[in-house]
Amino acid sequence: MNAKNFTAFATRKRIRERDNSPDMFAAADEDEDVISSDKDEETKQDSKKSLICKTPSKDLTKLRPSSKSYLQSQQSSREQSPKQNILLSSSVQHHNNNNQSMLSSDSKVLGDCSMSSLRSTLNTNHFGLNSRMKEALHYGGLNNTRIECSSRSSSGETPPIYTLNNSNILPSQTSIHCGPHYGLSVGVWQAIQQTKGINSLYNWQDICLNKAIKTNQNLLYSLPTSGGKTLVAEILMVRELLCNQKHCLFVMPYVSIVQEKIRTLSSLAIALNFAVEEYAGNRGSYPPRKRKSKRVIYIATLEKANGIVNSLLELGRLNEIGLVVVDEIHIVGEGKRGATLETLLCKLLLAPVGPRLVAMSATIGNIDELSNFLKAEIYTEDFRPVQLREFIKTGDQVLEVSGRQRGFQENFKHCRSLSSPSAESRKNDPDGISVLVSEVAPEHCCLVFCSTKKNCESVAKLISSNLSPNLLQWKTAEKLKLRRALEQESGRLCPILKSTLPFGIAYHHSGLTADERQLIEEAFSSGTLCCLCCTSTLAAGVNLPARRVILRSPYIGNTRLTRARYQQMIGRAGRAGFDTHGESFMIVKPNELTFVTNDILMAPTNRVDSQLAEDNLRGLQQLLLSLISLDLGGRDRKTLAETLLHSTLLGQQSTRQTITATELVDQGLKSMAEKNLILFGKDEKLEVTKLGRATLKGIVDLDRSKQLYNDLRLAQAGLVLMTKLHLMYLVTPYDMVGTVMPIASTYFQSFNKLSAEELGVARTIGINETVMVKLMSNQQPKIERSVLERFYLTLMLNDLFKGESVWNVSELYGCTRGDVQNLLSSASSFASCVFHFVQELDEFWAFSDLLLPFSRELSMCCTAELIPLMELPSVGKGRARMLFKAGFRTLTDVAKTNPEELVSRVDHLPKRSALQMIAAAKVLVYEKADALREEADSLLELVPRPQPLVPLDETFQTQASNVSLLDD
Repeated sequence: MNAKNFTAFATRKRIRERDNSPDMFAAADEDEDVISSDKDEETKQDSKKSLICKTPSKDLTKLRPSSKSYLQSQQSSREQSPKQNILLSSSVQHHNNNNQSMLSSDSKVLGDCSMSSLRSTLNTNHFGLNSRMKEALHYGGLNNTRIECSSRSSSGETPPIYTLNNSNILPSQTSIHCGPHYGLSVGVWQAIQQTKGINSLYNWQDICLNKAIKTNQNLLYSLPTSGGKTLVAEILMVRELLCNQKHCLFVMPYVSIVQEKIRTLSSLAIALNFAVEEYAGNRGSYPPRKRKSKRVIYIATLEKANGIVNSLLELGRLNEIGLVVVDEIHIVGEGKRGATLETLLCKLLLAPVGPRLVAMSATIGNIDELSNFLKAEIYTEDFRPVQLREFIKTGDQVLEVSGRQRGFQENFKHCRSLSSPSAESRKNDPDGISVLVSEVAPEHCCLVFCSTKKNCESVAKLISSNLSPNLLQWKTAEKLKLRRALEQESGRLCPILKSTLPFGIAYHHSGLTADERQLIEEAFSSGTLCCLCCTSTLAAGVNLPARRVILRSPYIGNTRLTRARYQQMIGRAGRAGFDTHGESFMIVKPNELTFVTNDILMAPTNRVDSQLAEDNLRGLQQLLLSLISLDLGGRDRKTLAETLLHSTLLGQQSTRQTITATELVDQGLKSMAEKNLILFGKDEKLEVTKLGRATLKGIVDLDRSKQLYNDLRLAQAGLVLMTKLHLMYLVTPYDMVGTVMPIASTYFQSFNKLSAEELGVARTIGINETVMVKLMSNQQPKIERSVLERFYLTLMLNDLFKGESVWNVSELYGCTRGDVQNLLSSASSFASCVFHFVQELDEFWAFSDLLLPFSRELSMCCTAELIPLMELPSVGKGRARMLFKAGFRTLTDVAKTNPEELVSRVDHLPKRSALQMIAAAKVLVYEKADALREEADSLLELVPRPQPLVPLDETFQTQASNVSLLDD
């Protein structure tokens, strides 16, 4: 055997002996109990292996000026201690020159040192185990970190990303107090500062965080819009991930906000080596993948979060989540989605080993009731990072809101008179909106909130026609790139945007596609656009602050503006780090001043009321079904009534609302039994039927579950697989029926274009030539109206699936582009729900294999080469096509590029968005790699290690030990 083979053979044997040997650090653990006794065997083995040093790092005293004195003080304490133990970790550098036995785990093993000599070394001239651990945590892996600390630039661009070796940040077992910065190490804290572009926290954030860490209780905190609430939650989540080694669930109200948060957290995820997973639309799987190493933040909509919690409770895995953060908790008082959120929170509170809850919101009128429901401590503060000045414009007079008192004089102070400069301008723009915009544009941004979508478009045209032609010279190149990007996104450009974009003006509402809205939002954030005319939904969606906010009227549609919605909209005025103040102007007619004063300015803060008992007890039934199925609140009437009374917001408000829990439970159970969702078993014990379990698993509306079941049974008897049309009809959402009214001529035209196989699907559903003829002759066909309208939506989906543009489909079927895309995303999401629904029903086994890939196909609706790029958050067909044409064909291509190259090759991609896109691509690539690695490890664990065919004799072992392991 030659020396090289001899070395390799000896190395392999030593590794086997090391892996099978007793704990070589037993002596170090005698004096200091690091690994808890209740830890399972697998975690113990991982903890032992983590003690082996991987790569000697640079001297910590060379990394930070403050670390030198710290280490010197620790060195003094070491010299005075007669016997201390050592934690071998790559985040702590040994200063003893004799410590040369620590070699790289990739290419070296623990040389010739015997167990006795190793223990002797461990017990001489080193830190104690706890001291070394604390030092490692304090300096948080700085040895493998590229630190580039800088304050946020005035341009608002995200600073460069750097990475930390997570294995050096924390060992697998630590105390919750594991660092000097709110429980976080110096390195971790610098990563947060760098990726978030901050130098320090606001005073209220510091107080709130210290209180949250000290008590470790559920927390409810409330501040005005733009107060910096989210950063507190993110710091608490990072602490949970790194210190407690638990996953986190971040619950957000809308898909757009989920996608924005995925983008903004990706940089921090890379820096600190944790994962982020999107649960919105058709994305996310139940239950979440079980992970062995990396911690994860699940960012989910209300409905998806409900599915995550259900699946984890069912499998007994909820203890994997240590913290649940709920953004915009006041949504618990808003209709059907509020009932869904209350159901989710109730289950978390009732779980045997439930996670900690942190909820945040704008100002709430009945925060005490909400805190009692959540069993949470309260923190409130009336804080804004920049001053907000409120104005009312009535006629030509501008009045500043100076108080919240009874009477006109006490509330308003006259500031100035404002009118249009010319008679023609006054005629076209009597409210002077253009003048208010021109006072800040184009150097600063302005939001104009309008009451309707149509009004947004007309106001955008009005403003652009009255602004100075000088604005045409502002960022001309950037506007041209934006126009090209919008054209590539949808195939053509809206005529209104074509005329307003040169002035830096655009409209923003649900009639645009999500991809168009994102491009416009990015342009507004980067300063390419200086004014957006938008609906009130923008105030509740993505964060787009501006110097000035203008409310076109005190109405939303035909409904009077509420105080809560008013505060939400004006809260967008003023950008921390950019503006010294923010301004809001509400345009009011003279006869509306009294209503504005009493119902908006002086109105009490809005209350949050439970929605469980609303809408024929729909929310209550959803809660009861969950509690019975998961065995959380009992399985009899009496216990369920007690649960309702003591563990829900509805119960907290029962006295005020004169609600009887027993009566409500009885009504809810009776309705559920009629829908075949539950059964009354022996001793009046309640049991969930198969249909009930399928309804719960698929997150299907309780009132629609029986209809879905019947539709699937009917389809199963004659399922047509020669075309995707039949599956498309089955996943067309029931709640979208009625949103688009059928046009008879379009219906007839689209029906006649169907292939023979597709006509067979239509006839199976009950729509044939006779039905079409009656439609064209204005007669009512003998078929349910809901079926007729639903198939009309299916035809829209079919055209999109075949490659028709959103523009063509919207024009043909008589709806907006946003309606078309909303239908597509809703159908994709509902397909995912139906997939989970049929998984619980054995009779529908065939649909399981069909629906999972179809849901993905439907969500993409694009050519195969664009599918990988569309995995990126908020990347639609248009931007995926631009990336593909620019040479970025895969996620890896995006992940390995740099922001400058991406910006130069893709039209209208701001650097901030490029940084976020690259970070998101890296997260997805790492996620795929981690999944494959863990799958491979799981397979290898099932296979025993191979043993040598011929055992080594003693002479051979001695010779092997004398060969240098560094020889190659």
